[in-house]
Amino acid sequence: MRRVLSPDEVSSIAAGFGEIIGHVTISETIRIGSEGYEILIEVPHENYVKSPIRVGDFIGIVTLTGYVVLGRVIEVRRSHAAGISGRTPVFNVPMDYTGLETPATVLIEPLTECPLEEFRAGTCDPSPVYSPIDPLSIAFKPMGSAITRLLALPSDGVIIGKLYSGGRVVEDVDVKVPLHTLYEHVLIVGTTGSGKTTLLKNLALALVNGIRDSTVMALDLQGDYLHLVLPPDRDVEPRVFNPLGEITVITPVTRAYLKEYGNRIREFADEYVGDEVRDRSVTLMDVDEPSLFGEAVAYALLREFVERGYGGNAKIKDVGPEIDIDEGNIRIKGVSAMISIDNASFRLNLIPWALSFVSVYRELPRLFPVFSYRVGMVFDRVISLAMDLVNRRDLDCGERLSRRSTDEKCTGVLRQEAGQRTRQQTIVSDEQGTRQQVQQLDFDKMMSNTDCVELAAVCMRMASSQRENIIRGLNMIAGVGIMDVKWPQNHRFRAVFDEPTKYEDVPKGFVSVDLRLFRENPFAASVIVYRILDGVFSVRDLELKRGLEPKPTFILIDEAHNYFPQGGTDEEGRDTVEAMINRLTRLGRVRRIGVIFATHTPDDLNNLVLQLTNTKIALRSEESILERVGLKEYTNEITYAQDGVAIVKSYALRTHTIIMRALPPQVRHRSHK
Repeated sequence: MRRVLSPDEVSSIAAGFGEIIGHVTISETIRIGSEGYEILIEVPHENYVKSPIRVGDFIGIVTLTGYVVLGRVIEVRRSHAAGISGRTPVFNVPMDYTGLETPATVLIEPLTECPLEEFRAGTCDPSPVYSPIDPLSIAFKPMGSAITRLLALPSDGVIIGKLYSGGRVVEDVDVKVPLHTLYEHVLIVGTTGSGKTTLLKNLALALVNGIRDSTVMALDLQGDYLHLVLPPDRDVEPRVFNPLGEITVITPVTRAYLKEYGNRIREFADEYVGDEVRDRSVTLMDVDEPSLFGEAVAYALLREFVERGYGGNAKIKDVGPEIDIDEGNIRIKGVSAMISIDNASFRLNLIPWALSFVSVYRELPRLFPVFSYRVGMVFDRVISLAMDLVNRRDLDCGERLSRRSTDEKCTGVLRQEAGQRTRQQTIVSDEQGTRQQVQQLDFDKMMSNTDCVELAAVCMRMASSQRENIIRGLNMIAGVGIMDVKWPQNHRFRAVFDEPTKYEDVPKGFVSVDLRLFRENPFAASVIVYRILDGVFSVRDLELKRGLEPKPTFILIDEAHNYFPQGGTDEEGRDTVEAMINRLTRLGRVRRIGVIFATHTPDDLNNLVLQLTNTKIALRSEESILERVGLKEYTNEITYAQDGVAIVKSYALRTHTIIMRALPPQVRHRSHK
């Protein structure tokens, strides 16, 4: 039989859990029940002055029946002695400050409870508050360790901030996200300048440092993640993480990029060649060794990237280009170097990235959000037939299209005899390394003969709307300028750019996908993002199929509405967007892929993202945005919150929601303010 403790016994016990501030009032009935609660704490004036109490503060109670209860302050009541005595004058109110030396009355919202014996033994599993709370039970301001135990905050995982209550940081209470929660995905919302990018960058540092053998990939529209290798340029407290010592950057090389920066690249390549042959009069165009040509272009790309990303004061040394030579075509696979800037040094692995049409044309409808589902079913057959028609010397596609009937247009087009086809063949390898023969497709040649694409679609009995969808989609992809990229065009050697043969060859650790060139073109960015994300997924999928445990992979997607938009009623693109979301989230979980989405406009974000992210983090946001992510009841706390203050809602939390303040920028950060 449980005995009732005396107030003196309870006071002695509570003193070990924190600072005693008062007791449960004897002036009111204390109520706990399904219809609500009424828990009032009386705080003597001297305690109130010594240790101010604010709305949102955590308060602990040790009950006379032997329970430890954690509550949160939702109301603080103060009265003047004149008001309590009922002698308040109507006129000429005296400024008698001694009358303020009255107890404060604090209304507490109960959160959790633990049996006292279990709490003291460290075996408590907190539950909602079911036990009565007697008058004269002792109230205390709990220490951080007591709050952590009574909230059952995760002890394992990656730190994202500090507990926040009463408008203050609780310094000794970390807020961590468990690893399994990340695999069930996270959505971060907040207005511009509220701290989304800082939170994402700190999370990247936490993951790289805390999760062994992990790959952390960020889609970087603004160049923010390039600074993960540089120390902060101001004092930071608390300082939890150091800058990274290595970074891998996948940088798309488009035709527009080469046109804009080509002269700069050639200038750097000329310098490299002159230094190598010890004659500054020799330029890239004078080179007759393919290896030197490839090394010079690789160096030039690296230097242009470094100066654009880190400034002209950065020093480059120990350059290591990786190239493949195929006669006059030199593929630039990557280049690494040690970079020094502002007393910081780090290794940069740069991977120039483009697409080979011959390798990806079969996958275009699945990867690029421009083709309808019906078009996707036959797209590869249409393109293969179109290239047959382009290569045939006995057929003029434009002339055929001018004929009246479909039969007239298509007679002799669908020829199956092997001897009648004029395909050029090339050997490529699929993701499993299987060598196979495919048709040699040239994107430029095909785009200059779109009549043949349309004729192929006509002869395959495709509707006019579907034919238009194919032509429109190909033109949009051509506008990105990412297919079959070679440079320069007028030299015996040409640098060729492609994607990694196997995405598992991309170094683990932190990987940034540099999308700065596409800030104003979300479609172009999506084209690149979908292909890279598909490559990453395929690597983890292959590991799973081989019976291996997939390596942890985390994908940070700021401005997620750019890549996964809500869309309208038009099926073009919507199926592709939702298929990619499903693949990354539903299928990604068992492949140890966690996705962290962030946006300031969740109304523009595809509904599937909201449904499939089991943890929501809301920084400063408007009421409509909080309602969209199921956090409308926290409007008062978060609408005008300081930078970095956030509501975290997750099934991994015992109380479902907590308030935290994110860590300050742990590395160099460009503020919006």
